[in-house]
Amino acid sequence: MSDLPAPRLAIRGLTKAFGGVRALSRADLTVMPGEIHGLLGKNGSGKSTLIKILSGFHAPDEGSLSIDGQPIALPIPLGKSEAHGLAFVHQNLGLLADTSVLENLIAGDYDRLNPWAINWGAEAARARRLFADHHLALDPHAPVSALSPVQRAQLAIVRAADRVQVHRAHGFSGVLVLDEPTPFLPIEDVRLLFATMRRLTATGVSIIFVSHDIDEVMEITDRATVLRDGEVIGSFETASTDRAQIVAAIVGRSMTTERVIGPYAASADPAIQISALSGQIVRDVSFTLRPGEILGLTGLIGSGYDEIPYLLSGATPAGQGQLSLPPVTHDLTRMTPSAAIAAGIALIPADRQRAGLALDLSLTENVTLPLLGRSHSALMLNHRRLSDITASLMARFAVKADHPGQPASELSGGNQQKLVLGKWLQLGPRLVLLDEPTQGIDVGARREIYDRLVQLCRNGTSVICATSEFEQLETIAHRVLVFDRGRIKAELAGDDVTKSAIAHACYQENRTHASD
Repeated sequence: MSDLPAPRLAIRGLTKAFGGVRALSRADLTVMPGEIHGLLGKNGSGKSTLIKILSGFHAPDEGSLSIDGQPIALPIPLGKSEAHGLAFVHQNLGLLADTSVLENLIAGDYDRLNPWAINWGAEAARARRLFADHHLALDPHAPVSALSPVQRAQLAIVRAADRVQVHRAHGFSGVLVLDEPTPFLPIEDVRLLFATMRRLTATGVSIIFVSHDIDEVMEITDRATVLRDGEVIGSFETASTDRAQIVAAIVGRSMTTERVIGPYAASADPAIQISALSGQIVRDVSFTLRPGEILGLTGLIGSGYDEIPYLLSGATPAGQGQLSLPPVTHDLTRMTPSAAIAAGIALIPADRQRAGLALDLSLTENVTLPLLGRSHSALMLNHRRLSDITASLMARFAVKADHPGQPASELSGGNQQKLVLGKWLQLGPRLVLLDEPTQGIDVGARREIYDRLVQLCRNGTSVICATSEFEQLETIAHRVLVFDRGRIKAELAGDDVTKSAIAHACYQENRTHASD
């Protein structure tokens, strides 16, 4: 008989399909007691699906789960994961900023507390002991809004660990799943968070650490598993694994993608210049963009690339920065959406349903909103003329709908996105800002949008496309800037803009980590 302990968590043959597409395919995962186990993979690799099965949000099609050798029936009822010793800390942390540390700590702790008879003094004393055990200087009565980002993350982690450790009497210390807890933290705060994780595993807790950051995974984990296209590519002892092996497992073989954009023809016109741009994550970023160029922005989660369209359009206030659209230079700290539109800037947001369209309004009302105050007065609307404008735009942008009076909510995702594009491109902008322009859109609609972007370039319009889809950038971008922790990490241009090269640039060793 083996003297090795039973795995803390063992997943075997986990499979889940959505509409015929397999998000997980016979995935195995083993986590040992007191282990920090990394879970790596690109967007769409299956990480989120696996976590949602563990949390009870999804029911698997096949597969089994055991904890400390005891089989756990699947699906887990939603909200019952903690009863099996599973707790989760997601990127948004799940904290209520307007309430106290103590209120957040005990919220939902129904197994231990009677919500109608809480001894607040005893709970505050218990909280102080818990924080002291983890070397955290947290005041139970302080509002969460007063905590630093790393203190909030530590509170969420300690709260989750406390819940699973209630099950010590059942013979195990639990499994804590940390889903991307570090992207918005500076490196010094990441170190503090890692110290908290190590103290937890010293008590017997096992941790699944989900991350896009290979440097962090190699630093903090004992082992790591890589998912790609729903399949487990391999598991590694991180201390004895070469970094390049993990990158190769994540990226896989480069896929051949047809580029719809031709070589960039250098323009004699003056360049668009972004100078010293800073936001919540982006720090002192500068770059140029030529007329008729598509510039891709990408990076790992939390790297800040997706902030830039909103900073340039005035949708999010900039801390500093300038945008030169010759012959005018704009102070981005004072930029507003209306000023951006007047300057010839169009923003196509990622959330088309909440930020791009008024779903309850008709197609005509959506299309003509940007025209009010320009060629049309709100007091003297020619409704027939506006309907004709909408019908013409629908034809040009291949928006499939019954009639211009149809509510925007009734359109498919692809047709909604084409409507948003048409709505803003009818103004003839000089600079178009895109955030995840084909998110949730079928292949046919994607190609139509790509063709529209190519036509924009031929007309001299400049395009900035922020996206996490590397294959999309390989298809449409003349040049790509890769971001890491708010700064430009790498630049690829021309034939170097490939899915594989972009992925390698994202996952290449961070100088910040390398110099520690």
